[in-house]
Amino acid sequence: MRTVAILLVLVAILAAGCGLFDPDADKVQIKYTVTGSCSQVDVTLENEDGGVSQYSNRSVPWTYEFPDKISRDKFLYISAQNQGQTGSVTVKIYRDGDVIKSSTSSGAYVIATASGTS
Repeated sequence: MRTVAILLVLVAILAAGCGLFDPDADKVQIKYTVTGSCSQVDVTLENEDGGVSQYSNRSVPWTYEFPDKISRDKFLYISAQNQGQTGSVTVKIYRDGDVIKSSTSSGAYVIATASGTS
């Protein structure tokens, strides 16, 4: 009986060391960016709570990073509208530092939109 208990403790320690019990093992970090040659944009995005957030007259470049990691398979969305007569706007979605979606538009009051899943 004592051998079984010791074996179970060793298995638990090994599993914890391998990340099997890591609550963040299936979570990802998300970041949105807006860049381009325009100077001001209006931004709409899907936030970390699954709601919609809007930001008016933001200077470019602009970044929004989720404060905590989120579970995979969550809907992600960002759009940015150029608020000027000229210029380009690019939006990107990053998952764990890698670009997973990107879009660029050029011209007066154009909108760049990107969406995907975490």
